[in-house]
Amino acid sequence: MRNLVRNAIILIVATLLAVFAIVPPEKTLRRGKDLAGGVSLIYSVDVRSNENASEVLSRVIEVLKERVDPKGLLEISLVAQGNDRIEITMPLPSKRVKNLRAEFEKTLNEAAAGWVDRDQLAELLLLPTEDRSARFAQLAGADTARQAALASVASAHDAMAGARQAYLAEQEIVKTLRADLDAAKADPATDPRVLEIQQLTLDQARKRADDTAFAAAQAEAAYDGAMDDAASAAISVAEMRRILRLADEPERLFDQGTDEMVELPSPRAEALERIKNTNATAAAAVERVVANWKSYQSERSTLDDPQDLIRLLKGAGVLNFRIAVASNALDLTTLREQFREAGPKGFQNERYAWFKINKISNWYNDVQGLRSLRELGGAAFFANVGYVVEEYDGEYFMLLWDVTGSRLTESDGAWSLERSFQTVDELGRPAIGFAMDQLGAKRLGQLTQDNIGQPMAVLLDDEVYTAPNINSRIASSGIIQGVFTPEELNYIIRVMSAGSLQAKLSPEPISTSIVGPELGADNLRQGLAAGVLSFIIVAAFMIFYYFSCGLISVIALLLNALMLVAVMALQHAAFTLPGIAGIALTFGQAIDANVLIYERMREELERGADLKTAVRLGHERAMSSIVDGNVTNLIVCVVLGFMGTQEIKGFAVTLGVGILTTLFMQLFATRIIFDFLVEHVGWRKARMLPMIIPGMSRALVPKIDWIGIRYVFFAITIVLTGLSIAMVAMRGRDLLDTEFRGGTAVTLHLGSEDGPPVKMERKDVDERLDQIADSDPSGRLAELRNADVIVVNPDAGGFTSSDFTIKTVITDSQTVLAAIINAFADKMESRPSLTFVGSTDAAASAVTAFPVVTSALGASIDRPNITADVRAFEGGVAFVLDNISPPTSIEALEIRIAQMRADPQFSDAMTRQVKVVSLEGDADSVSAAAIVVKDPDVSFHRDQDAWARQLRAGEWELLRAALTEVSTPASVQSFSPAIARTFQAQAIISVVLSTLLIIIYVWVRFSSLRFSVAAIITTLHDCIVAVGMVAAAGFLYEAAPQFAHSIGLRPFKFDLNLVAAVLTILGFSLNDTIIIMDRIRENRGKLAYANRSVINAAINQTISRTIITGGTTMISVIVLYVLGGEAIRQFAFALFVGVIVGTYSSIGVAAPMVWSEEHEHGKGRVPGILPRPEGA
Repeated sequence: MRNLVRNAIILIVATLLAVFAIVPPEKTLRRGKDLAGGVSLIYSVDVRSNENASEVLSRVIEVLKERVDPKGLLEISLVAQGNDRIEITMPLPSKRVKNLRAEFEKTLNEAAAGWVDRDQLAELLLLPTEDRSARFAQLAGADTARQAALASVASAHDAMAGARQAYLAEQEIVKTLRADLDAAKADPATDPRVLEIQQLTLDQARKRADDTAFAAAQAEAAYDGAMDDAASAAISVAEMRRILRLADEPERLFDQGTDEMVELPSPRAEALERIKNTNATAAAAVERVVANWKSYQSERSTLDDPQDLIRLLKGAGVLNFRIAVASNALDLTTLREQFREAGPKGFQNERYAWFKINKISNWYNDVQGLRSLRELGGAAFFANVGYVVEEYDGEYFMLLWDVTGSRLTESDGAWSLERSFQTVDELGRPAIGFAMDQLGAKRLGQLTQDNIGQPMAVLLDDEVYTAPNINSRIASSGIIQGVFTPEELNYIIRVMSAGSLQAKLSPEPISTSIVGPELGADNLRQGLAAGVLSFIIVAAFMIFYYFSCGLISVIALLLNALMLVAVMALQHAAFTLPGIAGIALTFGQAIDANVLIYERMREELERGADLKTAVRLGHERAMSSIVDGNVTNLIVCVVLGFMGTQEIKGFAVTLGVGILTTLFMQLFATRIIFDFLVEHVGWRKARMLPMIIPGMSRALVPKIDWIGIRYVFFAITIVLTGLSIAMVAMRGRDLLDTEFRGGTAVTLHLGSEDGPPVKMERKDVDERLDQIADSDPSGRLAELRNADVIVVNPDAGGFTSSDFTIKTVITDSQTVLAAIINAFADKMESRPSLTFVGSTDAAASAVTAFPVVTSALGASIDRPNITADVRAFEGGVAFVLDNISPPTSIEALEIRIAQMRADPQFSDAMTRQVKVVSLEGDADSVSAAAIVVKDPDVSFHRDQDAWARQLRAGEWELLRAALTEVSTPASVQSFSPAIARTFQAQAIISVVLSTLLIIIYVWVRFSSLRFSVAAIITTLHDCIVAVGMVAAAGFLYEAAPQFAHSIGLRPFKFDLNLVAAVLTILGFSLNDTIIIMDRIRENRGKLAYANRSVINAAINQTISRTIITGGTTMISVIVLYVLGGEAIRQFAFALFVGVIVGTYSSIGVAAPMVWSEEHEHGKGRVPGILPRPEGA
């Protein structure tokens, strides 16, 4: 009684904790990229022979996390793969997140609708009065303050113009009077009195001119003030974006005045408050923008595009040392002015460079320091401590030397930092120690010896992290001294450790896998449908066959599912499509355990035992079989967990957790339910279907001589094995998927995201691929002629669908993707890569980029027929894009450029104005266009060098990225030959390692090598036949494609999912075999060897369990095959074959192999002994 109460409390508490762990499920249950849509990138890492691979990978991962997700807010997973690979997984934004971003962008543009910069406003003021008033009314809308500000600046402008006219008129009068006076003086006959009058008149005119000059100056000052008011009466998109990028966390600092910690508003909150104070009428609009931004950010758990992730990963972890410029240098004023005008990217100097300070908060320790920074400004604050710093767009930049002898960078050889660590200085204070390699010691020794007493900045990825003074020469090792908080100390150590990883990461991913959200949603829908239907069918069968006991098993199954999901949620593990298959198989394993227990109980009940005794004996006698079967499957899960990709690991983790929860539920929870019902509710009789149908129980224990017919099964096994090997050999490398050969697979979803799907036939897809190949007969794309086209979710005929997977051995995924997207641009909602004259050039040429020097665009770009008015863009740049392919609309060009401009990589370009002008074609189909760009801080008229470096070069980089990058289709995967070889090795190791571990376990468990060999031979046979049938499916598809489609067969190929299926078959088949062997061992009793009658009896006694569990597992697999979708069909097909073959081989091959004719006629035989018909 006491144990029952205790165990019941444990079960109830565990159930409640499980419910608590998964509520709310939309927050706690993570979906893998194949269900939610996402990207997986595998990079290689350069690990030297003298380095610890585990340490290097962990440090590289730390650096990358700091780079791509410094605040830890995004669901970006970085996992080490083997000894020299890192897999980076990121979900793609859902439709809801996309809608929230669109709403934010809409609100932002509405809030900034009335904003124009000073140059544009000055242009508007030159319009005729009526036109100007209309334009101002359009800008101001219903904003009365904005209306008043624009009216004021218009009035001030007119007054200034009038004052200038008056001044110029008086100047003309003075000029005329002076000329008359000079002429009179030159004439000797001029009367002196006339000269006197003319001089007096000139003096009076000069007085009037001075008065009008003063009035004009006053009018100009009034105009400048009105212009400032008008410009600040609306907020720009660029300024709002800059503010939203500021930190939003309040700062907690020590106040030396009060000796207390105080909380100060965040930089973003302060900036927003300033906007509201200077522009009260914009406050409501700003609040709406901020609210929508917060809504978007709260749901956003990923970057907006895979290309954003790839760009962030480039060049990560590069450590530099540079000497800081002293704050008393001679030419600082000029350098500061150049920086303020050109910005950090536009600044050009042969001796100096400005570098961003990574975290400004590391440069002050208390409230007084922060207040000093804000009151004095960055320049004065840092000048007090000896640094040259300027603020630009809310960020701080430090001036450092950029000449040989004052820097140590990657251009100075293959030096590296070996390690950094915490130590103490000579006073016992915490300090940072570091050690260099041999070349690094030499280079750093030279740098520090020549700059003792100077501050040396430590930079990672061109950002300043710290700049301590050099106290003495540093060579092979040194320390950085200072007053560090524990957080600062760990921060700098992490930075310097990360810097030892420069050039470790491969420049491009060696494998790319992208699944679009739409395809992920389809996978989720199909996977859940399959899982739910599997559960319903299995539950219905259990209740039908075992009655009340079956209902208990269904309750246990529900609790099992709850526990499994809860453990996954607590571990933050992601559910994948193979993981859903793992759940379905978990149900099969759970039912297997129930069947073992119930069949044992039935045998005891039929022998006359009461229900309490049957329950006890049923659980006790089934326990060893349940544990043995699940442990072998757990071995497979462990191997897959170590060797598989993220999706395969999802399967391994889900099935592994399911096995553990199954053991808990069947050996603990169901026993509690039975004990409670029997001991406290008074349940005395249990019925099962075989017990109420006459003769059924006897039929379930046949008297077949399996040993006698063993050669029939042996022959079938040999034939099937030989045929399977032949099938695999005949298909050869064609059987290998891109994961094992290298190549690219692109899945297309035809039609728009919200509209109806667009159907195509497979032959039409083939024709378009042939056209791509014909366009590049001697290039890489020619191989597309041999690409495999797989119809996904076809119509009844088997050849028409809206989804197709295209597989090719070409490894350049970007080239393949761009070509396919362009070829199917009319059939799918996508953003194809645009080609145009100069699109492949890294730098803009004189043919594509022109300075805007006239009000009419045509005169600037040497096309007189183009009359577009670009006077507001004078001093800017015009890019001419000829031969745009495929033709696109002006709106599409504007959207792509605007989206790329919002990317953090191009944050310095946000203030630029852009205008797209069609040169050829109409607004909906532009084949040539001019992109006109104006930067308020850079003008061709002021500084042509800065214009070329900053505006033309920077904007060309942005345009190429915006127009040539491809949007993500339904799915894309690419595997380099290197990663393909790695996957091949992993597959082989997985199978071999699983086999060895299982052999060892069975050997130890049954104390017999014969048992172990029999089990492993049959399971390997099952795996070989499953792979052979996968190969045969390809032949059937080629011979009778329509029939093959009608039964769901495809030209399946060997990939990592199939490896998981093979290992699952290995575990399932072995489970069947172990159940029979366990009964053989039990029936053998004290016999030295199992004789013929013992083995036959064991097979016959367990055949009911084999049929039932095989049948229920088959139901789950068939449902997965039919409803699980294309992504899991091959997996389900292999399991389907494996279950059938595994069931017959366990009965007809494995068990008879345990028998030995030699022992049968030797001393191991005990005539007349037959096992009693007890439990399976």
